[in-house]
Amino acid sequence: MKTLLIHDLSRTENLDAKAMAAVQGGMYKGLPSFWLSRDESKHDSSIKALQEIGQSQDVFNANGNNVAFAEKISSTVNPTQTASNSVTRF
Repeated sequence: MKTLLIHDLSRTENLDAKAMAAVQGGMYKGLPSFWLSRDESKHDSSIKALQEIGQSQDVFNANGNNVAFAEKISSTVNPTQTASNSVTRF
């Protein structure tokens, strides 16, 4: 059986299984030592997400250029761009 040597007590001694079972976590009686080990005052749950959308669109309507004797030349251009970002926290 392995023993545990605890140096930060007022006395230093080897502990057997029964003595180790009596050692508490150093916080509150009955709670394990990891129960309150995290500092909640510094816990940050905010999300910092940088999302950039860069779009560029050049539309040229050059219908009927260099035509000397043409009639009823028509052109319809409807350029459209859409973009969206979303941050989802699970």
